[in-house]
Amino acid sequence: MLAISTSWMDENVDMEHWLRRVKQLGFDAVELSYKITDKRLKELEPLLRSLELQVSSIHNFCPVPDDGPSDRHLSNYYRLSSVDEHERQQAVKWTNIAVDTAEHVGAGVVVIHAGTLDFEDERSPGLFHLYSNGQKDTDAFRKERDRILQLRAQKKRPYIAALEQSLNEVVVYSQKRNIKIGLETRYYPIEIPNYEEIGYFLDLYDKDKMGYWHDVGHAEMNDRLGIRPHIDFLETYKDRLIGVHLHGVKGKRDHLAPFEGDMDLDQYLPYFGPDILKVVESKPFAAADFIQDAVYRLNSL
Repeated sequence: MLAISTSWMDENVDMEHWLRRVKQLGFDAVELSYKITDKRLKELEPLLRSLELQVSSIHNFCPVPDDGPSDRHLSNYYRLSSVDEHERQQAVKWTNIAVDTAEHVGAGVVVIHAGTLDFEDERSPGLFHLYSNGQKDTDAFRKERDRILQLRAQKKRPYIAALEQSLNEVVVYSQKRNIKIGLETRYYPIEIPNYEEIGYFLDLYDKDKMGYWHDVGHAEMNDRLGIRPHIDFLETYKDRLIGVHLHGVKGKRDHLAPFEGDMDLDQYLPYFGPDILKVVESKPFAAADFIQDAVYRLNSL
């Protein structure tokens, strides 16, 4: 199965037109992403049936929580790792709603962003400023990266504990509906889980409850920042791998069309066999011609 995320869809696009285009490009399915409102979800469902498109997976939160505007990225509207108990409970509630969505549309996996520490800006602007200005190999870059990672190690315990509590609740709920949780690689250094924590959380649950969801851009950024080689994620967790977000990377910008940019995607493709859900997770700025080329290359594997 080759799917494309609704993240490639412009916010105000005609839904039927977009889905027909997706089918013409050669996709079998779509992943419903975290930008889908309840209204859009109700519009999508009959169109998917009529066009005979499957739903590969659901990206939490889906639908978008209806608790008002949020300054955060919509996928982190609430955090499962929050040390604020009310927010943690809301994150569990809306993740369970995403599980309901998956059951309703026939998807078997809910992909989650598991959370972050919040001791400072999760986007680590100082570190990324140095990276973007060509200072990756400087002492200033290494010092800032090491500062963040050391502080993360010192402060992570309560966030890991909160996340573990949340996942215990979510997994109980998802198992009753035969839905698996996909634990996704993260992009920023203080997000959860890092490389080691992926293993910790996977070890808590059987394969039928939780699997590893690899994001090529996020793992690539870990590599480019000098935190962990990209290949390590796949080599270590290949036996728990259930799905992958495929896109291109240039510099620190990801979510281009697959094979676009300066990342050698080909070297990772052997890990994504026929049993792995493959989802193109490009953003609207990825040109349709590049997406079409990616479909040809991915379907020829």
